[in-house]
Amino acid sequence: RGDVKNNNVKFAGFYWKIIRINGDGSIRLIYNGDHENATEMEATSVTGKGEAYNLRFADPTYVGYMYGDNFSETPVKSKEANYTDIAQTTKYYFGTGYTPDAGTKTFKLTGADYLGTFTEWSASGKQETHKYTCKLPDATGNCQFLIEVISVNSASSIQAYYWTYGSTSYASTRLDTASSNAKNQIENWYTTKLATVTESGQTADKYINTGGTFCNDRTLSSQGGNGDGFSTVPTTFYGAYYRNALNRAASLVCPNTADLFSARGSEGKGNQKLEKPIGLITADEVALAGGSFGVKNDRYYLRTGAEYWTMSPGAFSMDLVFARALYVNTAGELQQWGHVIAANLGFHAVINLKKDVLLAGGNGTMEDPYTVKLAS
Repeated sequence: RGDVKNNNVKFAGFYWKIIRINGDGSIRLIYNGDHENATEMEATSVTGKGEAYNLRFADPTYVGYMYGDNFSETPVKSKEANYTDIAQTTKYYFGTGYTPDAGTKTFKLTGADYLGTFTEWSASGKQETHKYTCKLPDATGNCQFLIEVISVNSASSIQAYYWTYGSTSYASTRLDTASSNAKNQIENWYTTKLATVTESGQTADKYINTGGTFCNDRTLSSQGGNGDGFSTVPTTFYGAYYRNALNRAASLVCPNTADLFSARGSEGKGNQKLEKPIGLITADEVALAGGSFGVKNDRYYLRTGAEYWTMSPGAFSMDLVFARALYVNTAGELQQWGHVIAANLGFHAVINLKKDVLLAGGNGTMEDPYTVKLAS
C-alpha cells in the first residue's frame, strides 16, 4: 500500500508491479509498461493507446467484462426521466419519427428537417410534430438510444423518454455470451505479445497460473434507491461503487461467484468463461493500494499519470443513458463520473504467476526489478 518502491518485476520482456499475494499463494502482477519507469499511457497500456471498455453503452448489460446480449426484439420505451447530457449551444436534428434497426440495435430519425438547440426547439412550435432526436448534428446518423422529448427544463436539462433495445431481465445481462472490448483487446495481447515470449527457455505462459480469477462484480447495491440492473430508469448502482465511493470498505472477496472470471479449462475457482488467464485490476484492489474514490494521490504505486480502466462496474446513469466502470484518473483517484465506458482509457493487464515460481534475481526496485524462474 502507498508509495511502494520494491514491488517491481521484469517478466517476459515487460515491466510489472506486484499487487498482492493471492489466497492460493499465486502472485498477482499488474502491467506497467514495456520499458523501465514507464509513466505514460502509450507505454503502460498493453494496446499502446487508449481503448473503450465497451463500444456500446446504452444499456446496463454493458458494464459486464462479458455480458448477455439477449435484448428485446422491439424497441423498449423507458419511464419518464430527467436527461441532463445537453450541450446548451449545440444544434441537433429533431424528427417526426424514427426507424429502428434490430440487427444493429440502433435508431435513425425520419422526417428530420428541423435543426436547433433544445432551447430553440422549445420555442419553435415543433414540440408535437418533431419530438424525436438522436442528439446528433447529423440527420442521417444512427444512435444507440433515441430521445422522445417531453419538455425542456433548462438549457441543459429535459424531460424525456428513452427508446432502446433493452435487456429483458437482470439475469439476461449476466448470460456472458458476448465479450467486452476490454476482454477482446487484453486476450489478443496475451496471445500475440505475452504467451509467445520465452523466459529462461520456457514460454511465458508456463509461469502463469491458469486458475487465476478476476472479479467483475455486478451485484446491485442495496443503498440509494437502486435500479434493477437491466432497465434504463432509474439509475443502477453496483457494489464496487458503494463499497469504495461511499462506505470506504474495499473487499477482496468477489460477492457473486458468477462474476468471478477464470480461464476455460482451469482447475481453479471461477466461472471459466475467459479464453486466457488475464484480466484487469478491481476498484477494491486500487483502493487498498491507496487510490481512494475522489481523493487525489500521486504517491502510490498504481498512479501512472494516465487514466486506465478497472474491471469494476460503477453505475448505469438514467440522466445520461450511459454505462460506467470505475477507473483511475491522472491524479491517481478512483473515479467513474468523468467517462462513459466508450471513452478511450488505458488497459493495465493483470496476471497471476504460479505460487512455485522462484526468485532469480533483483531487489524489486525500478532500477533492479525482480526476475523469476520456474521451479526445477
